[in-house]
Amino acid sequence: MSSSVPLLRAIDELSANPEQLAAVQESGHCVVLAGPGSGKTKTLTTAMARALAEDVADPRGVACITYNNECAIELETRLGRLGVATGDRAFMGTVHGFALSQVIAPYARCVPVGLTADFRVATRGESRAAVETAYAIAIGGIDDPHRRWSFASEKRRRDVDRSRPEWRGRNPGLATFVEAYESELRRQGLIDFDDMPLLAYRMIKEHAWIRDALRARFPVLFVDEYQDLGYALHELVLLLCFGGGIRLFAVGDADQSIYGFTGANPELLESLTARRDVRTIRLRFNYRSGGRIVRASLGALGEERDYREVAGAPEGELTFWSVPLGHCMQAQAVADTVIPKLVEKGIALDEVAVLYRAAYLGDKVALALKQAGIPFVRTDGNAIVRRSSRLARFIEDCARWVVGGWRNAEPRFGRLLGQALTLVYGRHASDHEEQRLSDQLMGFLQATIGFSGSTHEWLHRFDRELIAGWRASARNLEQEWDVCAEMIGNTDPARNLDIPLPHFAGRVEGTGRVSLSTLHSAKGREFDAVVMYGVNASDFPSERDKRSATSLREARRLFYVGVTRPRKELSLVFQEHHHSPWVIELYARSQG
Repeated sequence: MSSSVPLLRAIDELSANPEQLAAVQESGHCVVLAGPGSGKTKTLTTAMARALAEDVADPRGVACITYNNECAIELETRLGRLGVATGDRAFMGTVHGFALSQVIAPYARCVPVGLTADFRVATRGESRAAVETAYAIAIGGIDDPHRRWSFASEKRRRDVDRSRPEWRGRNPGLATFVEAYESELRRQGLIDFDDMPLLAYRMIKEHAWIRDALRARFPVLFVDEYQDLGYALHELVLLLCFGGGIRLFAVGDADQSIYGFTGANPELLESLTARRDVRTIRLRFNYRSGGRIVRASLGALGEERDYREVAGAPEGELTFWSVPLGHCMQAQAVADTVIPKLVEKGIALDEVAVLYRAAYLGDKVALALKQAGIPFVRTDGNAIVRRSSRLARFIEDCARWVVGGWRNAEPRFGRLLGQALTLVYGRHASDHEEQRLSDQLMGFLQATIGFSGSTHEWLHRFDRELIAGWRASARNLEQEWDVCAEMIGNTDPARNLDIPLPHFAGRVEGTGRVSLSTLHSAKGREFDAVVMYGVNASDFPSERDKRSATSLREARRLFYVGVTRPRKELSLVFQEHHHSPWVIELYARSQG
């Protein structure tokens, strides 16, 4: 496959940055340490496209493992602009999706892993019931089984290789609990999400021919946001890349590791950079933020880094908003003062984000914005749309088509059909199945053009006319049909949550929507202006953060992630005489 014009143009654009160009052209194991705004995604997708064009002969391909489905969708979009369509030659998805679709589904029938031919992914309710059954068998007593399971689950994610002595040597009671839980799932023909990479690891480790088959199909493995992906992914990488002959290209930033509660550990990324057989490349230039924001971010992190703004970039602005009382009054100040001031400076509402530590704080901001008549969209735990869900994104895209996107093919029907086929049938559907699903989807979309009801009513109709039938015929093992029911609950008019369908679809004429997000959900995103709300001494750091040096360090990284989101302006809102101590460090560094 020869290099396409878009790819050649992308490589040429990187020539001004020697680190990016070196990463894209590297033909051995490579780890790219990419700070905020350093062009990480552009570097990753260009490297993938170049590998497919120059290093990997058709029909072989590459695999890219991402933190969540939202990241995968973004990478797929970027690759499409370089002339690469994901499919047989380019897998794009989470570590769970890779394990399920590339290892378990094709090979589980060939090796003894305890799965029935018709196994499926357990629902949340089935998993909880299996925990309770396993607790009664393995432990007993009157304690809360789910509280104990939180510890067992952590051990399960950490101790991936159960042939090592620490599996039984370190808290054997939890090991017994995990094994009883997995046995109960298998008895019912089920696996859960944490099972996926664990089973894949065991299958690959115990059967060299599976490792060979993966290398034959995917001679290069790309990993995005390595610091967030945890022990199972790391063990898979060691097995496939440093024991199985697959080339590794990993991108990450230990300073942005903020998912310790899911098992992520920045030391795993750092251990790769210490290997002699891995080339480490650090991207130093921040293309996103002005110099003052870049300097402030280092104050927020509390450590020195060799990051610099691009020559000629605006300095950027920092503003500090001291409010007399607590969270409610701070939310009111955001709605009544901070956001209007940003709009006066010419910043569009859809380029403004309000960031906070927890979803309940988002409730306070949402109420204040609603009272002020400022439209918003939430991407936190109380959002209508779960951003990491492919089904939720598909439903939102369908709403965009219905409320006006059909006029200019935005999104294209072909894209919607492709999403639906993947959701229902995985990657392979017959011509008859494709035609039938196409007719169903187009029939629904055309029937709801000009829909005069609310989002809640439209979602009910979507669930009744499409989801019900698709659920019954689906072959995709990674099902998430309950997401539609969640969205219906999240627009409940009885709780004053319902909104007009054009608002849900992001098509409110003449106005954009302010983004409300937790700091965790904002990672990887960027805006012209960011308002960090609730930057109080009791919130940054919280008492819980202070319990250990590890949790305090992660809280500091979380603060850093928020500070590095804006392109032009960062506004910090806090209680008068009660601001975070990190604000002082941030301010002092920004003046340097």
